Amino acid sequence: MADWAILCAVCRAVITHQRNSVPINGRHQHAFFNPSGIAFEIRCFYAAQGTTFHGAPSAEFTWFAGYRWRVALCATCHAHLGWLFTGDGPFYGLIANQLH
Repeated sequence: MADWAILCAVCRAVITHQRNSVPINGRHQHAFFNPSGIAFEIRCFYAAQGTTFHGAPSAEFTWFAGYRWRVALCATCHAHLGWLFTGDGPFYGLIANQLH
C-alpha cells in the first residue's frame, strides 16, 4: 500500500499521512451537515500531527454518538481543517476539500 503525505490545501504543510486513515462506523469518509446547513465531507484519521486545536471539547451536535469534538486547525497557517473527536478512541475528522 502506498503511503503519501496529506497536506493542508491552503499552505501545503504536512497534516497527516495516508497510513493514518481509519474507518469510523465502518467508513473512512463521511458526509454531514452542521446546524447551519453547511455540508462537510470528512475523512477520518487516527493521527494528524500537523494540527492544533481551538475551543473546549463539546458534545453539542456531534456527528458521532459518544464523542465530543474540538475544532482542528492547520498548525502552520491556522486554516480550519476539521475536528478532533474524543471518546472511545480519539480520531480526526478532516474536511476533504481542505486537504491536498
